[in-house]
Amino acid sequence: MGNKGFVKTFLLLIILVLLVIIGYLTKDYLPFGFTEIAQLNESPNVYEGQRVKIKGEVVDTLRIPLVGSRSYVLDDGTGEVKVITNLDTPKLGSKIAIIGIGSNAAIIGGESIGFRIREVEILPETALLVEEGTKPLGDWSKTLEGWIKSIK
Repeated sequence: MGNKGFVKTFLLLIILVLLVIIGYLTKDYLPFGFTEIAQLNESPNVYEGQRVKIKGEVVDTLRIPLVGSRSYVLDDGTGEVKVITNLDTPKLGSKIAIIGIGSNAAIIGGESIGFRIREVEILPETALLVEEGTKPLGDWSKTLEGWIKSIK
């Protein structure tokens, strides 16, 4: 009988480890963990060379054909940031989520000049499923909260 308990515990531990690994590998694709653009603009030096995950609406685009320069401005409601891309610029008004690297055009006297994000990856639409201030479980969250209170 002692072996059955050990086997169940061991299998549960393996499942838990696998779930943690899967969660870590897919964390960028989940609809949370975004950095607000206002935070980027308030402390651009902190984000220099750092990987950030942001989302928002495309409010402006710029494409210079001869030079091959492409950029767009992303607005998340807290602020705007310029995003440099090697891909086609997204459509004006579209909502997207990206992972990028922060960079400054220059830092003079400790002050950032020309902070922008270099796009590394455009995230799938699933990253936009949960809007700020909403409960992802909808009415289920109320039911779950009631159930938890009844257990206590």
